[in-house]
Amino acid sequence: MPWIAFLANGLWLMVIGLLGPSIPSIIVELNLSYSSAGLIFTLLSAGSLLGSLIAGVVSDFSKRKLLWMSLVIILMAGLMLIGFTPGYIALLITIFFMSLFGGPIGAVGQSIMLQMYPEKRGKYLSLSTMFAAGGSFTAPLITALVLFCGGTWRAAFFTVAGFVLILFIWMLFIKLPDTTVQHGAKIPFKTIVSDKAIIFVGLLIFLSVGVDIGFSYWLAEYFTTVVGFTAVYSSIAVSAYLCGVMIGRFSLSRYAHSAGSGIVIITGLAVSTVLLAVILNVQNPWLKLILCPFYGIGIGPLFPYLLAQGTGLYPGKPGAVTGVLFAMMSLSGMVFPFVIGVIGTNQGIAGAYYTLIGIEILIFFGIILRVCRTNQAQSKL
Repeated sequence: MPWIAFLANGLWLMVIGLLGPSIPSIIVELNLSYSSAGLIFTLLSAGSLLGSLIAGVVSDFSKRKLLWMSLVIILMAGLMLIGFTPGYIALLITIFFMSLFGGPIGAVGQSIMLQMYPEKRGKYLSLSTMFAAGGSFTAPLITALVLFCGGTWRAAFFTVAGFVLILFIWMLFIKLPDTTVQHGAKIPFKTIVSDKAIIFVGLLIFLSVGVDIGFSYWLAEYFTTVVGFTAVYSSIAVSAYLCGVMIGRFSLSRYAHSAGSGIVIITGLAVSTVLLAVILNVQNPWLKLILCPFYGIGIGPLFPYLLAQGTGLYPGKPGAVTGVLFAMMSLSGMVFPFVIGVIGTNQGIAGAYYTLIGIEILIFFGIILRVCRTNQAQSKL
């Protein structure tokens, strides 16, 4: 079962990943500004925020297979509709409702996985987010291949709709255990969302995901307008970064339960912050490209590490906690791409990327504080 949950998470991130490398083509076709293009990302994440929060809570109690399959069908229909949308407003509406009902497929699959395998939380969350990065990694390659073959950005969405259909067919043949009442399952939802530890981890997830997608969503545009790459090579740059993210997340699955995992995360983040500054200032375009995957290796483990920290606080409510933390992820996706787009309109994408360095410094000190608090709590046991 965990593999189909991994795939579901990867497919949703593949959908999200299609937009980044498609943005240059969308901007040209629909004659959009950076801020208008950023609104596409905002509505995508807004729908996913609401959908993941609601579906995550419902999955703790409902017929999960029926819920999961329904979301998958809606996602597939939304992808098909995007391929036919005639203008900017229609595209915004379609993307919002597709993400509202289709976006939660990753959150629901993950909540089921956590309930079935609570003892493997750290490892499976790392692998799940690695598949998510794999989906994001594959998306720009699909876009690049479509453009190379003479197609438009819309054809990439039709292609991924076919992948979602394969996921649906696979779901027909799996059997999920009935929802069981675990220790802590009667904790009110209000208690979870008001827990200071959940709020703190959620804030770190908000910032860390912002650094990740705030960079990757606009990376194709950065390499197109600032570096001077073609659309194909710009898509390859995005994939190179996401390849590094995959490597970072896979490596976390190997040391997720070790005592020094927090130190490794902090060190990787510090190195990545320095690398981002180098990427923005070095003149050689190919060196910029080469450094992107190394930057991703340090950034990649942040989200699964923090997700494992958060879901471990209430193991009896995997759906509710996953829904809350995924909502913070979606909120980040709603805010940061739009903010980067607005800053980029005034200062250029390169100037907007300097904002990410300041955010990474905040995350650095936040994780240090979290690790110190965790160590103090364990020393009292």
